Amino acid sequence: MSKSGSTVASDQPELPLSQNPGASKKKGSKSSTISRAQSVARKGSVRANNPDSSTQAKAKKPHGTADSTSISQRKGKKSVRTDGASSGLQEKAKKSTSSSKAGSSTPSSNSGKSNLKSTGSDLSGGVLIITGEHSGDLLGADVARELQKQGIRKLYGTGGKEMEAAGVELLENIETMNVVGFVEALKAYRRLKALARSIVAFARKNGIRHAILVDYPGFNLRLAEMLKQDPSFFITYLVSPQLWAWHYSRIKVIKKYVNLMLPLFPFEEKMYQEEGVPAHCVGHPLVYRIGQQLKKQDPIPSFSGKTIGLLPGSRNSEIRRLLPPMLEAARMLKEKYGKIRFLLPGVNEEAQGYVQEQIDAYSDLKIESMPGRSLRVMEASDLLILSSGTATMEGAFFGTPMVVLYKVGWINFFIISMVIRTRVIGMVNLLARKQAAVELLQTEVRPDTIFMHATRILDNPTLQNEIRKELEFVKQSLGKGRPATEAARLFMDYARGKKGTK
Repeated sequence: MSKSGSTVASDQPELPLSQNPGASKKKGSKSSTISRAQSVARKGSVRANNPDSSTQAKAKKPHGTADSTSISQRKGKKSVRTDGASSGLQEKAKKSTSSSKAGSSTPSSNSGKSNLKSTGSDLSGGVLIITGEHSGDLLGADVARELQKQGIRKLYGTGGKEMEAAGVELLENIETMNVVGFVEALKAYRRLKALARSIVAFARKNGIRHAILVDYPGFNLRLAEMLKQDPSFFITYLVSPQLWAWHYSRIKVIKKYVNLMLPLFPFEEKMYQEEGVPAHCVGHPLVYRIGQQLKKQDPIPSFSGKTIGLLPGSRNSEIRRLLPPMLEAARMLKEKYGKIRFLLPGVNEEAQGYVQEQIDAYSDLKIESMPGRSLRVMEASDLLILSSGTATMEGAFFGTPMVVLYKVGWINFFIISMVIRTRVIGMVNLLARKQAAVELLQTEVRPDTIFMHATRILDNPTLQNEIRKELEFVKQSLGKGRPATEAARLFMDYARGKKGTK
């Protein structure tokens, strides 16, 4: 999410942008203007954004992680590599069946089961919650807790530590599923297919008739088709694939196999309703989650000079592509402003050694490491230099101006540029009335271009105010409720009443 986001739901201050492109996009239509991605891919040259220029923009970054997976199977809390995803899940199916016969499959399962039977529903087999990304793991965990309040005790799925902590029995860990880009996804195709087949077999063996698919469309839409070989299987899709940005043809698959769509944004709800798909906007989980996480992060002391937040992303590939030009741009900013500090939140443990080596090479910058405090870094910064993704939406929540960097392998970028239907990459700019964040793509991701846009914002208080005003609009569009609560309520209403049965 992904999204819950997205990646490609995430993330120009070319002020202004036009009206919300998602709401105005005609179904099946193609963009009348060439996207910036296409322009960069074809020219292979620098075309930096001008924050003061007018652009007819529409935003979004394609979901590169969508088609990714692997077959590391989990037994208890250990992850075991196998040559076929189905064997591990079939073993789980046997264990689950034998446990239920012994009357001890899960705590409180008897009370939950009787409650569901009394409603006349077929939820007694439990519910699958399937995701393949860290954002989906967070949202999936929230949904799992809400479902447990409704009496559903048997929860199975693919996820990470959050879903596992929420009581979901993991069939696969997302750490083995989160692959970025089309090329990587193609390499993982056979494993992805094997895993999907294994999940279907597990569901059938255990009498599971319901699935909540969270984002991760390349995998989840195929899984929906496979599960729907049983027409009575009920599919709920949480976090809409970003059809308004690319691959609108997926609407045909969704109309055929998805019983209930739960998008995060109002314009997406309207799009699906116009297509005849039962859909309800549940709002974005970011607002509630940030409020909760801030309580766990110590505030960062104020600073009389300028504060720059450096966030190179969470994946190894993007950290290695983005951190070096970020640090060189930071050196240029230090030379210009003198009194300036740089904050860098913690990254994934696997990349920590590489990151520390890079920081040590720029010891004169005195970069402050802030592990586990990314939200406080965004709150304390005058400017963020960051990778595209969910972090840009978090930056919007705090109203912090930003320079967004997007750089992938050239084969992946070429493919993206051929299918993308919008002029910009980030969700921030999609939701804004006018362009709110600078985006630098591919060859534009260089120290000099980062420095140029950073100084243009830092030296222009009027522009900063305009950006913050637009980011506040974006923040308000996210809603204020708890999406997981709403998603669980709608799921129970539809699943029990079969309002969306196909």
